[in-house]
Amino acid sequence: MLGAIVGDIAGSRFEWANIKTKDFDLMTRDCRPTDDSVMTLAIAQAVLDTHADVTLLPAKAVASMQAWGRSYPDAGYGGHFSRWITSDTPQPYNSFGNGAAMRVSACGFAATSLEEAIALAHAVTAVTHDHPEGLKGAEAVAVAIWLARRGKSLIEIRDHIHEHYYPMDFTLNGIRPAYRFDVSCHGSVPQAIMAFLEAENFEDAIRNAISIGGDSDTIAAIAGSIAEAYFGIPADIRKLALTYLDARMLKILTDFEAQYPPVLEKKSGDFSVAVSRKRKASSPRKAQTREQLMLAAVEEVDADVKAAEVSFEETSAQRLFAHLFEACNILRGPINQDEFKTYVTPILFLKRISDVYDEETAEAVAQYGDGVEDFEEDELHLFLIPDGCHWQDIRSCPENVGTAIVNAMVGIERANPDTLSGLFSSFDDANWTDKNKLSDDRLKDLIEHMSSLKVGNRNYSADVMGDAYEFLIKKFADLSKKNAGEFYTPRSVVKLMVMLLAPQPKDTVYDPACGTGGMLIEAIRAMKNEKASYGKIFGQEKNLATSAIARMNLFLHGAREFSIKQDDTLRNPQFLQGGKLRTFDCVLANPPFGMKKWGAEAFASDPYGRKIWGCPSDSSADFAWLQHMICSMDEKKGRLAVVLPQGVLFHSGKEGEIRKQLVESDKLEAVITLVGGLFYSTGVSACILFLNNAKPAAHRGKVCMIDASGIYTPLRAQNVMTEENIQTVYDLFAAYEDVIERCRIVSKEDILAQGGSLAVNTYIEKKPAEAIDPAKVKREFLQLVAEIEKDEEELKALLKEGGYLDE
Repeated sequence: MLGAIVGDIAGSRFEWANIKTKDFDLMTRDCRPTDDSVMTLAIAQAVLDTHADVTLLPAKAVASMQAWGRSYPDAGYGGHFSRWITSDTPQPYNSFGNGAAMRVSACGFAATSLEEAIALAHAVTAVTHDHPEGLKGAEAVAVAIWLARRGKSLIEIRDHIHEHYYPMDFTLNGIRPAYRFDVSCHGSVPQAIMAFLEAENFEDAIRNAISIGGDSDTIAAIAGSIAEAYFGIPADIRKLALTYLDARMLKILTDFEAQYPPVLEKKSGDFSVAVSRKRKASSPRKAQTREQLMLAAVEEVDADVKAAEVSFEETSAQRLFAHLFEACNILRGPINQDEFKTYVTPILFLKRISDVYDEETAEAVAQYGDGVEDFEEDELHLFLIPDGCHWQDIRSCPENVGTAIVNAMVGIERANPDTLSGLFSSFDDANWTDKNKLSDDRLKDLIEHMSSLKVGNRNYSADVMGDAYEFLIKKFADLSKKNAGEFYTPRSVVKLMVMLLAPQPKDTVYDPACGTGGMLIEAIRAMKNEKASYGKIFGQEKNLATSAIARMNLFLHGAREFSIKQDDTLRNPQFLQGGKLRTFDCVLANPPFGMKKWGAEAFASDPYGRKIWGCPSDSSADFAWLQHMICSMDEKKGRLAVVLPQGVLFHSGKEGEIRKQLVESDKLEAVITLVGGLFYSTGVSACILFLNNAKPAAHRGKVCMIDASGIYTPLRAQNVMTEENIQTVYDLFAAYEDVIERCRIVSKEDILAQGGSLAVNTYIEKKPAEAIDPAKVKREFLQLVAEIEKDEEELKALLKEGGYLDE
């Protein structure tokens, strides 16, 4: 909560004297707490007094804000709010101003769930700012704080705000030149949130917010409230901010932080780690004077700093992701952004192996003492590290650091032929030994940066490690859009496919175009039992480096005894039994759409019998992939889910003939068409085909056609499917019954009567169009125009009243 106050104090001297730079003294004698700080503390007191009871909070918020407002009458309130403070019967006044968002930080800190954060924000906002935009602004800030407190990454927070509240498709540099004073929520809250999202630490977030101009103190208060939850506040800034507060303010602040612990920003070199207070606050003193309260508050800061030394190495996915991406920035310049993954991925895994090895050594010594010498090394360690190949050996290397990195990677591969063979050498584009490209000094900076954060199993669970790495993969996709679609499938689509497959413990799972392994990881998660998936996970990937990333990704997610093969699946399938294709219980994939020159000539005489219904032309491999996957299904209980372009549903020619035979086979259980713009870096509309060799009796001879093109959440930059969206789609499949405009159960005979077309819209029943009375349309239009003109006049009046408009 103090983060909002720091932002307000720092921004106070720039509210009417905007600057467009980050170069300024953070807090000077000209700074002061304004209405943002006063109302933040008022809401904090209301939350404390009600114990965050949402049923009691509205009335208490009114009483508290009026009491604080009357005690600080010159804090700088707007005209409407000033009258509300002094009113005997205060009522909400339909405001959409940013005062709703600047005061709400206590709700984000006090909430125990996302739903509670939203409810608390509404409770303290609707008493004044009952306009939808006012409520949205407050909710967005409270939710962002709650997400940051739960260790969510910058990408997760950004995506959540982008999906549910405001389009976050701009940059501060892009808006800074033209941005002007705007006190509305929609004109200042997203800008404040972006100031946080672009920040490297707490202070940087405040400087970002002030540097764009506008309502500087409020924008900085909002950015600071979220930045505290994510980065924490450095001890020196915390102590300086305390000097601006009077006794009443200090008392509420310390009481609130005793109940809802603050976050400290701890530095390790250039990297910031947020450390939450895990100790109990000191017993309250009967401090009455400001000096006594100040001394107590400073002592709490010092105690937080001391306690943080113990827990400094504890980390989370969001900090790991930030750390890994900062490694990219160290390489930036001599290494193109398209090459980042070639360097950062293997160096991360090398560090991970060394840290886990050290943990295992420490555990063995603790358990066996001197008796540890009686064990063979492979009895104590998951991976073997030869002499000279440990991370510390690289770190202590005075020169030729690139050569030391290469030698360590090669040595570890050779020492672990069954598990790590080819893992590092797959990244053959990485030229570690070229000193013209990567000097020893730059590599030492990279090694020291990675050394500052331990990445062993004690520091990260497999899920945290793997999720952070998936965020990094997504970031690599952002930086190299031309290749993003090759290996990144929206997780919501993957989840929907896995829900359809319903993999059970001990089921085998196979992805013939596995990319970085995301679908296989989701299948393991669905099994809910890691050990049940041991030896059951299989994937093939053509690209050498991508197949290595898949292996790393699976390792980092805790998977064991999986098999990832590298080769061209259509030309040279790697999973065979007795000279035939091996079959699996669950087969899933997102193969490359419309792949050309894929080897049709060889497929025409395929030795594995995959040309079951015909050979597609060399202009598109879609039906070759489908037939390969069908032949990979277990004959009795095999299930298949595949993402393909919607053209496969209706194209004629060879594809049309293959599709007819697919329908006749009665393996097809569902067709789901998805909205366009859903897949990364492509506007192609896709569909999911679900096949089942063990269709339930009630589904035989039928296909469930689902039009999910309208089941999505639209964003300005890209359409997405939320958890709620995919659950809606899955429920339609599970019900397996007709739903107007959404779903139709179609017989095999009806499909064949349509020439085998699977175009879903051909079958979905539509609602009859309603007749529209032109006179009614004109009347409603004129009414809306009148309402808009009225709203504009009211807005002008409010801006004049608040002193924001001269005319």
